Amino acid sequence: MQDGLYAPVIGPSAILPRGFLWLAPIWYVGIAFALTVSRWPPIWFRMSAAAGLLAALLVFTLVLSSITTHAFAATTEGVDLGLPSFTKRRGRRRRAVKHLPWQHIERIRLAPRPYGTRLEVVLNPDASLSLRGLPYPAPVRAARWVLLLIPFMYMSRQTGLCTPLEGPPRYQVKLRSVSVDELRQGLRAVAPPEVVIAVLVRKR
Repeated sequence: MQDGLYAPVIGPSAILPRGFLWLAPIWYVGIAFALTVSRWPPIWFRMSAAAGLLAALLVFTLVLSSITTHAFAATTEGVDLGLPSFTKRRGRRRRAVKHLPWQHIERIRLAPRPYGTRLEVVLNPDASLSLRGLPYPAPVRAARWVLLLIPFMYMSRQTGLCTPLEGPPRYQVKLRSVSVDELRQGLRAVAPPEVVIAVLVRKR
């Protein structure tokens, strides 16, 4: 195995598209509305069903938010994001690892969080279009998000971990049980000197 820094990723971003978790409350609101306007079954049954669905929604959200996957690696070649190809997850795009070479990385920003550290990989202006991502117009972005309402459509989309954010183009990773100091030292050992590693501090 190549020497480098490996850390667990917390949350559903390594297995689900960005924004997928918001579909759960949308489905719940739709079902709750249907139960509200319906005249059958009896009101006590509808209220019990709505309460049970709300409890299931909360458990579902908490479970997905606490998922931990080994989907982050930083070596002398660059940063790798995503599940390895041998994973048993269905969907070819969900098993694709995004490789970010150091020559396309401008800086890495670290911020302490209760779960560990939030890491952002900021690309430089010379990064390829495949890494920076294709900027979709607002209507197209809305349509792509609505398509996630179709069951199993998420299997054909890239995961949130491998999808870049805009302004500036960057990738965001939530790493569990890893301190900022540990990450800074580990990244400095494998990153080229020209790549800036900055620690963000909240203003009080």
